[in-house]
Amino acid sequence: MKSRLLPAFVLAGVFVLGGVAGAGAMRAYMLQDLRSRFGGPPGEVRTHLRVESMRRHLDLTADQVVRVESIFRDTDGELERTMKPCRDGLEALHKSTDDRIVEILDASQRVRFQEFAEKRKRRPHGPFPPPPPGPPPE
Repeated sequence: MKSRLLPAFVLAGVFVLGGVAGAGAMRAYMLQDLRSRFGGPPGEVRTHLRVESMRRHLDLTADQVVRVESIFRDTDGELERTMKPCRDGLEALHKSTDDRIVEILDASQRVRFQEFAEKRKRRPHGPFPPPPPGPPPE
């Protein structure tokens, strides 16, 4: 009886270990893929995501993908110039909101709120994504 179950347990163990190894490999692949997609400047990431979405939903050809990417790259500087006043206004609103909140907190809450605010500012892109380096393209 014991000798009949041993092959079944070995087979089940190999199957489970194969599944675990496959899941680990897939996770490593997906993390690498995400890093490559989101590791660049915000404009490039935004362009890539938009083009991929359009490619999937509209069945774009390879030539159309290249042309759409070119259009997005041409207008990226204009997008940044258009968003700058909004970003500045949002930062001012965020600061005034924080100042009003600090007024109603007691001393220990203010210290914790300050720590919370510092963590928020240390996020990879801060409260808002950074503008691209250098002057915007003309």
